[in-house]
Amino acid sequence: MSWFDRGGKIRYPVTKSCKKSESSISFISPMLAGISFLTLIICLGGTMKKNMKFKTAMLFTLVLILGLSGCEKNSTSVKTLVFADLSWDSVQVHNRIMGFIIENGLEGYKAEYMSGDTIPTVNGLSNGDIHVMMESWHSNYQEAYDKYTASGDIVNVGKNMPNAPQGWWVPRYLVEGPDALAPNLRSIKDLPRYVHLFKDPEDPNKGLIYGGMSGWGQLEISEKMVTENGLDKMFNLGAAGSDAALAGTMAGAYKKKEPWCGYYWEPSAIMGKLDMVLLEGSEFPPAKVDILVNKSLLEEAPDIVEILKKYSTTVATNNEFLAEMSNNDWSTEEAAKWFLKNRQEVWMPWVSKETADKVRAAL
Repeated sequence: MSWFDRGGKIRYPVTKSCKKSESSISFISPMLAGISFLTLIICLGGTMKKNMKFKTAMLFTLVLILGLSGCEKNSTSVKTLVFADLSWDSVQVHNRIMGFIIENGLEGYKAEYMSGDTIPTVNGLSNGDIHVMMESWHSNYQEAYDKYTASGDIVNVGKNMPNAPQGWWVPRYLVEGPDALAPNLRSIKDLPRYVHLFKDPEDPNKGLIYGGMSGWGQLEISEKMVTENGLDKMFNLGAAGSDAALAGTMAGAYKKKEPWCGYYWEPSAIMGKLDMVLLEGSEFPPAKVDILVNKSLLEEAPDIVEILKKYSTTVATNNEFLAEMSNNDWSTEEAAKWFLKNRQEVWMPWVSKETADKVRAAL
């Protein structure tokens, strides 16, 4: 998903409540306690002379009440942490990496994942319905970010990864190597020299640049770059219907070793599999990919906050696990487990040895 879409377009409201649901035992226990009390009264009233029945009823009542109180204690001892499960793969994998760590390496935590688009999710993070956002991309909603961090409702605990690159890319085989068809294509300003390589099949007199996804905010940036660089007379700007469709055009051209030019971003599964080059002058403003938490976590889960402060990855690491996920048709949970099993040198410094041992044992 484009980061402009992540911060610039609200497509679906968040309707699911992410407050921890009260355990059913809290509703059932008063009723059962009442039944137990009635049982005791009946036994006292009608069976006082039957000593064995009386003792049995007393024992039953005592065991039931103690059992229920124990259940209620256990039901309230686990804190549920809600992660912002935004609509792109990398953040969902990060959520499940952290979820696996807190559920298996620590005591007293349970992870839940709440889906939604960026702005409603940020609002949920600010009011405490959501506790953790593993990828902020907050340069796309700077005004809301500034508001909530200034009020203290949202706390930035550090970078998940360095600023993520995005812009117009071309395959490396097109510009480098003995068979390169455009060896001098380095910059967006060089594109007019090679317009013949990027023919639009529906308009052969012009070239085709894939500007992004229809309806996504980043398409406006591509349109502006076309106009400002005088490319509008030579190139059409294509818009795919989805990120999967856009990735499909890139992958299809790459498989045939054909020319391709268009917008994409990292980290993403397709960029983890293909060797692409970012054209100079086409770079979008870098996106800030930090970890945000609700202020309540500072006091209620300081051990979680300490892990999140140390949590750090790279764009290359993200591309790697996303490519593994795509190649093997894995779920985000399976990709998280692959990362935890195979990249222990990355995540073990985030946690204590005791926590790391528990996580590895759970794997």
